[in-house]
Amino acid sequence: MKRFMNTLLVRTIVRCAVWLGMTGPVFAQPVCDDAVNLPNPVYLTVGDTQTNLMRELGAKLRASEQITLIWRATGSCTNLDTLYGDLRMSGNFSYIPAGYDPKSMPTPPVCTIAAPGVFADIANSIVFLDGCPTPKPSDVIDTLGPVQSFVFAVPLASSQRAITAEEAYFVFGFGMTGQVAPWLDNNLLFGRPATKGTVISIGASIGVPAGKWQGVKVNLSQELASMLSAAANPDRAIGILGGEVYDSYRATLKALAFRATKQHRAYWPDSTQSSFDKQNVRDGHYHLWSYTHWLQKTDGLGKPRKVVAQRVVDILVGNPVQPSVRFEPLDSTVRVGLIPRCAMRVQREREGGDFSLYQPDAPCGCYFDSQATGNTRCTACIDSSSCSGGTCRHGFCEER
Repeated sequence: MKRFMNTLLVRTIVRCAVWLGMTGPVFAQPVCDDAVNLPNPVYLTVGDTQTNLMRELGAKLRASEQITLIWRATGSCTNLDTLYGDLRMSGNFSYIPAGYDPKSMPTPPVCTIAAPGVFADIANSIVFLDGCPTPKPSDVIDTLGPVQSFVFAVPLASSQRAITAEEAYFVFGFGMTGQVAPWLDNNLLFGRPATKGTVISIGASIGVPAGKWQGVKVNLSQELASMLSAAANPDRAIGILGGEVYDSYRATLKALAFRATKQHRAYWPDSTQSSFDKQNVRDGHYHLWSYTHWLQKTDGLGKPRKVVAQRVVDILVGNPVQPSVRFEPLDSTVRVGLIPRCAMRVQREREGGDFSLYQPDAPCGCYFDSQATGNTRCTACIDSSSCSGGTCRHGFCEER
C-alpha cells in the first residue's frame, strides 16, 4: 500500500510540474500514448501559425468530446512530406490535458513520443499544395479550411506605414543592395526558412521564391515577432508574420498597409490599422492571404484512416457533423484571427493568384463580425421568419 501511495504521489507531482511549466531532471514528461489521461488521441503536424487554433479548438474538443489533440509545429512543406511519406514522428509534442484553459495557460504542456514514433493523422499546410516540391499522392485527401492572412510588420516605433509589392521584391529579393530606404540592413530583415508557408505565400505575391529571400531566417513565428519588436533601429527593421500571430503582438508591432501589383492603393488586412474585422481580406482589397489545408491519409476504400481525425477536420473547417457538437466550432477559428470560408466574399485558385467572387452555401459574415469585432449591423434572430427572405444562421439574419 505504501509503495502504491508513493507511486501515485510521484505521478501527481509529475503532472503538476508539467502543468505549471516546471522543468528539471527530477520530473519526466508524460508519454503521449497514455490512453487513460489522453483519450482519443489525434496526432497532427501543423504550421506554427496554427498553434493558437490547436489550443482554442483543442480545449473545446477535450472538454466536450474527450478528443485529445497532440501536435508538433513545423513548416508546411515538412508537414506534407511527413504525411505523404508516412514518416513516423517522435520526440516532444504539445497536447491538451483535461481542464486545460488557453487563457490561463498560453503554453500547452508537452508529452513525449518514443521512437520509432507514430504516424500523423492530420497534416496542415497554410499554402496551396503545389507551393511545396513534393506532389500529393493519390491516397491523400485535402480539405480546404479557414483563410489566413499575412502581413509585413515593423516595430511600433517605426515611421513606416505602407509597402508596395515592388518595394518588397527589392527588399527581400536583394536585401540592402536593393536600395529601398529605410530597409537597408540585412540583419534587420526578418524572414522564414524556405519550408514555411508564410514565406511561400508572401513570396508568391511579390515575386520572390521562398529559397531566394534575403535577411535573417527565423524558425518560429513568435521568435520572429520578439526579435522584430526588440530591433535596435525600428525604422530599418521589417519582418513577415501570419496575421493571427501579428494580432497578438499589436502592442509592440504594427502591420504595414500593402499595395499589390496593379493596385492603386495600399490596404491593411482589416478596415483600419486598429480593427480586427479582416474586412479587406474578405472583400478582396488585401492581397496577402491563403487557405489553410488539412490533409489525411486514406485506407484502401478511399476513406480517412482514423474516424476521429475526420471528425476533427470536419469541425475545424465548419462541415456538418453527426452527432452535433455542444459548442460553436466557428468561435475557435474567429477567436484566433482566422477567417472561416463562410465569411469570405472572394476566392482564389493558386498562391498569390487573382480573386474571383465567392458565395458560400451557408454564409456566416454576420456572425464573424459579431465575434471578431463585438459589433454587427445584422439583425439578430431565432429563426428565419424574422429575416425578410434571408436565412437565420448562427443567431443572425444572413442574405442567403
